[in-house]
Amino acid sequence: MSTKNISATLAPTLLKRLDDVARATERNRSWLISKAIESYLEELEDAKVAMERLGDDRLSPRDLRKILGD
Repeated sequence: MSTKNISATLAPTLLKRLDDVARATERNRSWLISKAIESYLEELEDAKVAMERLGDDRLSPRDLRKILGD
C-alpha cells in the first residue's frame, strides 16, 4: 500500500499523550495516528449506515459529529 505524507497540528497535551502511547506500545506516531483515523472513520461510517437503516434522516452531519464526540 502506498502512503502519502500529511501535516497536522496537535495541542501539546495531545502530542504528549500520543508520544506516551507510542513509547508504551513500541509503535511510532504515524502508525498510531493512522489507526486512530481508521477507527474514527469506521465509527462514522457505521453510524451513517445505522441511521440509514433506521430510515431516520433527522440527524444532520453536525448532530452526528456531536454524537461521535467531535
